[in-house]
Amino acid sequence: MSCETEAELTAYVDGELTPADASAVRAHLAGCERCRSTETLLRRTLGTLRALPDFEPSPDLRRRVLARLEQAPAPWRERLAALLRPAVLVPSAAGLLAAGVVTALLWGPGGTALPPGLQDTVALGVALNYEVVADYELLGLDGPDDLEVVEHLHELEGRP
Repeated sequence: MSCETEAELTAYVDGELTPADASAVRAHLAGCERCRSTETLLRRTLGTLRALPDFEPSPDLRRRVLARLEQAPAPWRERLAALLRPAVLVPSAAGLLAAGVVTALLWGPGGTALPPGLQDTVALGVALNYEVVADYELLGLDGPDDLEVVEHLHELEGRP
């Protein structure tokens, strides 16, 4: 297929060309056997498609398709966006800051040892950020059990 008019044949068959362009295509078709056969093929194909019965899905098809979509794992971008929400980042950043402060206090130059009751860094991190941890609505948590789930989330997701 080497004619320039060939690209316009579909629009011609569909009746989408201006009268001047349609006239130019008709004139070309009169002298080009290859484009005439392509036009015939396009018209036959459209006729066959029109003769097909309309597709009528069963009432249950939509429910089955939606159920399968819900079972599919979320794309990695959506999962990453969920982790980068402020409700997740703010407490995480506060916990990392608290851990950094504790580390600096314990092992920094001239640091003093903490009493044995405060050497548990997780408990110390929670104590230092109690306002944030206590506000379950800010974190989107329902109760103290959810904190344990968040703490062990990497294990639940199968990541180190």
